[in-house]
Amino acid sequence: MAYANTVKSYLKRLQEYYKSAKASGQYTAELSFRPALNELLENLAIDFGTSKDIDVVLEPKNQGKVGRPDWRIHDKKTLGIFGFVEAKGLSEDSFDTTPYNEQIQKYLTLNHKLIITDGIDFVFCLAENQKPSLVSLIDKNKMFKAKHWENLEVDSQFQLLMSQFYSNPSPQYCSETQLVELVALRTKLLANEIYRYAEIPMDEAIDEDEKNTISLLSSIYELVYNHNDTRLRNEKVFSDFTAQVIMFSLLYAHRAICKCDDLPTVKEKTIREFITKEMVFDGVLTPFRNLMLFLCQNSSTDLAISQWIDECIRFLSFVKMTDMQLINPDYHKLFELFLSKYDAQVRFDYGAYYTPSNLADFVVRLSEKVANDFLDGSSIYCKGNTIIDPCCGTGSFLEKLVANDTKNEGYNLCGFEIMPTPYMLANYRMTVVKKQYKGRSNTVNIILANTLCNGVYGKGINEKTIEGQELKRANKLANLPLKLIIGNPPCSDSSRQNISEDFSIINALMEDFRPPVEERHSRQNVQKQVNNPFMQFIRWSCEHLLKSENNSILSFVVPLSFLEAESYKYARRYLCDKFSHAWIVAIDADARTGVRNNSLFHTLQGRAVIVLVKKYLDDCKITKYNYLDISRDSVQEKNDFLKQNIKDAMARFKSYDVDSAFFSFVPSKDFDNQLYDMFWPVSATGNQVSIFTNHCSGIKLAPTAIFTHVKETMLKRRTKDLAMGQDISAWFIKQDRKPGQEKVEALKNALNNCGNRNEIDQMLSSNIKTYSFRPFLQSKILLWEEVLKKYATVGGGGTRLRPEIIKTYSNRGTIGFAMAHAPKDLNPTLSQFVSFCWYYPDNDMCSRGNSHIYMNLYQTKKDNDPKSNINYNLVEFYQKLLSCTMSECEKMIVFYVYGIMCSQMYLDEFEGALFTLNRSDDRARVPFVKNVTLFKKIVKLGQKLAELEKEDHIPENLLQYDYDLITNQIPTGFHLTNSNKSKLFDEEMEILNLSDGQISIPIYCPLELQHLNISGYDVIKNVWLKFYSYDFTHCDFSKEDMRKTLDFLNTLQERALLVNEMDLLMEQVLRKETDFFTTEDAW
Repeated sequence: MAYANTVKSYLKRLQEYYKSAKASGQYTAELSFRPALNELLENLAIDFGTSKDIDVVLEPKNQGKVGRPDWRIHDKKTLGIFGFVEAKGLSEDSFDTTPYNEQIQKYLTLNHKLIITDGIDFVFCLAENQKPSLVSLIDKNKMFKAKHWENLEVDSQFQLLMSQFYSNPSPQYCSETQLVELVALRTKLLANEIYRYAEIPMDEAIDEDEKNTISLLSSIYELVYNHNDTRLRNEKVFSDFTAQVIMFSLLYAHRAICKCDDLPTVKEKTIREFITKEMVFDGVLTPFRNLMLFLCQNSSTDLAISQWIDECIRFLSFVKMTDMQLINPDYHKLFELFLSKYDAQVRFDYGAYYTPSNLADFVVRLSEKVANDFLDGSSIYCKGNTIIDPCCGTGSFLEKLVANDTKNEGYNLCGFEIMPTPYMLANYRMTVVKKQYKGRSNTVNIILANTLCNGVYGKGINEKTIEGQELKRANKLANLPLKLIIGNPPCSDSSRQNISEDFSIINALMEDFRPPVEERHSRQNVQKQVNNPFMQFIRWSCEHLLKSENNSILSFVVPLSFLEAESYKYARRYLCDKFSHAWIVAIDADARTGVRNNSLFHTLQGRAVIVLVKKYLDDCKITKYNYLDISRDSVQEKNDFLKQNIKDAMARFKSYDVDSAFFSFVPSKDFDNQLYDMFWPVSATGNQVSIFTNHCSGIKLAPTAIFTHVKETMLKRRTKDLAMGQDISAWFIKQDRKPGQEKVEALKNALNNCGNRNEIDQMLSSNIKTYSFRPFLQSKILLWEEVLKKYATVGGGGTRLRPEIIKTYSNRGTIGFAMAHAPKDLNPTLSQFVSFCWYYPDNDMCSRGNSHIYMNLYQTKKDNDPKSNINYNLVEFYQKLLSCTMSECEKMIVFYVYGIMCSQMYLDEFEGALFTLNRSDDRARVPFVKNVTLFKKIVKLGQKLAELEKEDHIPENLLQYDYDLITNQIPTGFHLTNSNKSKLFDEEMEILNLSDGQISIPIYCPLELQHLNISGYDVIKNVWLKFYSYDFTHCDFSKEDMRKTLDFLNTLQERALLVNEMDLLMEQVLRKETDFFTTEDAW
């Protein structure tokens, strides 16, 4: 009966307030019925709970301005929140929740229940995955005619939903991941709130509260930042930083200072003391606490930020963690989870990926062993030593350094970190480590600072700011005699970073990693990676270690490509000049070169470890390096190696000479250097003689999907559908690179400008061309130049039409091939890295946009006609030898070069020279024989290999297919799928299974063809079947398509036989049965 009386009493009082408001002319009675609603909520708390346990708090009236509800209902003992209630104006119409959808979603996201009501209609929002329920306490249609509202029938759903509202205050118990997820969501919402105010100029504030908030944020800005570089300190960066500092100050106090068995009220008190009292907590989180102290001392309780802090403190006070969660959390997982929920782009931009625990432990132990063995028996842990991790993240290396310290002497251990989230986690981690390893004599300092800025060098520090105070500390620590710099520096080339005047010192130092001035030119890719943060961290570390008047070590995790890529050649040369010993471990292979499931890091990019030793006052340089490759091992094998005794691990290293030309830290397979030097480079830099004068990247379409199709009829159909305003998204729905809407609209607008359907037909007929799309796959392309030129700036750009290619291939006499300059980027092992191009060539003729097109002719923007693109002396020599025209000779040389580069014997014999990353001054080389007969045979085979990639090539039925029998197995409506390899191929039976997911059609396919990889593509699965699958064609796989597929397989078999023949000719070349026409002969 208590519940019924509560409701009747409320309705009676509500009607009285409503009549009074109407009589006084106040149509909206929102404020007038607050007392009645407040009484209802308090009485329901008694009905559904215990009055002394449930507290109904009417929030300040200005809550509406900051998006907060009117009532908060929580448990007095646990501070667990039952939910929030918000009152709107009483209306005679049914309550419309649409204007409040954003507010509803916000509170459900925070795991809070919410009620929005106009006094009669109650909208219950009880769970994020549950649709809000609208319940009218009484029927509004009867309400305004009734004399006594309390006598009307009450909806029974109201009691049920209200009882749910008052049950289970949220949250109760949190796992680590739940807690960090909830913190991330609150941080994001707080950042958005700060950002909203940070954008408002003071003179645009609408009331005193806004003025106070804007003034507070302005003061915090001045307090925090050392300088006013607007490019780095914009409103978005400031809002993110401030929100993270606030939330992680509270989270640190909850996890590191509160005890797991503290009552919520005690936790609340402890957290508030941490952020409000000027008390010392071992110097931990100094910049965070300084900001929080300022904020709490300079803001009133009714400001939006203060209210957010208050809500978060109550939330954390109620969270209970287990001892195990507090002592041994997974910091990496917490960091990754926070960024994924807060802003995944931040991690991408900063290249922030954690270091696996076993690897961090191994690098620490390896560094100590190297110090013991090669620095006169010293240790990284000796008294007075300083160890710095300049990009410490969540503290992986700092923890392992303490864990492996057996000397317990007084050394300095320092970590610098730019991002607030990992900075807090590192502080918490080291607080736990300190408890685990009691009595250690080391001193730990973790600094919130940008290691690379001028402030760490002591320049431009404003000590009145929080950032300035941290920079001063970092400068002092970085200038101590350093024994070891260790870490996993961030790697990101998504955008240029650290380029403002505040980074002038490190940018000047980076000159040491660039080519000599006389070798630099515009658009030089070799300089691009100098701006990568990990390179800047290496140079920063070198600068500080080389200035230290003691022996020292640099131990870093770096991208695998650093070991040999041309982009890092001059950085490696610098390291070889400045250090004396090197240990290199290849950890993970680059996943972009093929399938990889054995990585320790969750990145596509490969990873390696470098450990470099500098002996003080010793001018010895690195002439040999110790190398070990575990990148092909399984994850279990890698971890077993990393955990083994360090002495046993070091025994596996092998010593190699440093290549004085490229300073590579990766050994190459031995080959006949003397013979190879007699060959001609395909292209060259500077004045070096080469076969081809120019080369150019293939056409880059962005997006490729909208301009190409393997079937001309379907390309026309799709384009016409778009012109007629139809939705063509279904054509791309399952493709890996869907065209963006902005680019689809751009093409649609261009088509609309064509006029009628006849004009569109004419445009399509004029502009659809045959396209060398992938190895052994020709496609059709809508090469509509005026539109493609515009695409270079639409939707982020990306399109590169390559006018040199367009002009040159518009000439019918043009032939060429696509070659990858970095075969090691294509595949884990060396395979053919050239493909012939009879037609306009795509940039992805070699995977990863690696294709460079070499042609017999070349026409620049300024040329009226194409010119010879082959070395004049080379052409002249063979023209005389063969008694042919210049044009004929040029084509023969192209076929000759292509034939040689298809030879498997050539690839095997010179793998050490060919299987490399990009080297602009050491391209692949090809032998030119003086023997006329041998030359003609190679040309003939090269031409036959090239003609396999012609659109009209009809192969011999070498695989003896019954074409009619196989094609008749294709049913109507067969949608080809591109299955995974295990389903696609039966290696034992040498079968290729074509399937639509239900019907499977077996076709004989030799094992050699199943494994065939050309230019980085498995040509059956990732070329032919991919682009003929329904996902890419959006049409039936027909009997004619099956015939083409059988022809394709026979063509690949023809290639295998021709390569065998080419190998026989190559054997004569390698046996030196003929003299060579060398580059020296061409001078």
